[in-house]
Amino acid sequence: MDVSVILPLRAGAPSPSGTLRSVLGQRHAPREVIVVDDGATEEGLALAAEFGRRLTIQRVERSGGVQAMRNAGIARARGDWLAFIEGGESWEPDFLLRMAALHRAAPKLDLLFADFRHEATPGATGFGAAISGWWEASGRRDIPEGCVFERLVAALAFRWTPVRLSASLFARSLVERAGGFDSRMRGLRPEGWEFILRCLYAGRPGALPDPMVTIRRDSGTTLHDQAQHLKQEVELLRFVLRHHREAVPFRAVIEQELQHRSVAAAELAFAERNHALARRLLSEVAPRDRPPRLRAKAACLALPDRLGLPLNRLLQRLSEWQQRRAAA
Repeated sequence: MDVSVILPLRAGAPSPSGTLRSVLGQRHAPREVIVVDDGATEEGLALAAEFGRRLTIQRVERSGGVQAMRNAGIARARGDWLAFIEGGESWEPDFLLRMAALHRAAPKLDLLFADFRHEATPGATGFGAAISGWWEASGRRDIPEGCVFERLVAALAFRWTPVRLSASLFARSLVERAGGFDSRMRGLRPEGWEFILRCLYAGRPGALPDPMVTIRRDSGTTLHDQAQHLKQEVELLRFVLRHHREAVPFRAVIEQELQHRSVAAAELAFAERNHALARRLLSEVAPRDRPPRLRAKAACLALPDRLGLPLNRLLQRLSEWQQRRAAA
């Protein structure tokens, strides 16, 4: 397996030094490691001094965005397989070795992904967070080297997906068929999800069920962070409906997810007492699609804040009391 690893170097991101050590310490060595530097930081010079010729430093014009930086790395890469990773994330030493063994066992696969851990909660894994029934519906078939999928995983990926960008390898041929990264996604996260969806439409995936990658959390732990994250997922799914012709057969599923995420984000914004955000989110959910509890909150939001905020607190206390009673 001939792997090119691509890492975009972005201002404000965690230092990729530890990430690169995990990549260069693989028992199955990558063909090359390309660091795409848009000149936004002095980190590129420090990495060149630390790792020398083991890295290819590719400098590109500023302001192209991370998607453009990844595409520049793809154009430079020589490997038949492509991996995308960012600073602060790391691979276990056998990650590429295990991926290569899985590909030898199932050579028709062109998208390989592994389970992963979040650095803040190492005891939990990404695969373990699957929604109920996901793995059974995926047509997963276990083999000694990992598992393969006998159904179209893309049909399930709008609700939840185990595929993470930094825990995956993509055949170059698949990336080319998918069209690389879409620069229109600039500033819209999680942008990797959109690229993964396009690869899943046409790809033949396989997986390593063991956690082989440690990644950062995509969003913070505050209610505001979680609400904003769900809002961005809503925007991404709308983008998919507009621009992915392969998603047309799944329109009903996507629209259901849009409603579910909008309602969940509005609930979080309401709990945070961020009425401005809650109003914006609720404006995107038809009144008939709001659950009864949210209808009461919507009525609260319709009031001026001097009345709505005290009523908000009362509703939140009532909700917390009901939860404690149900748990007792």
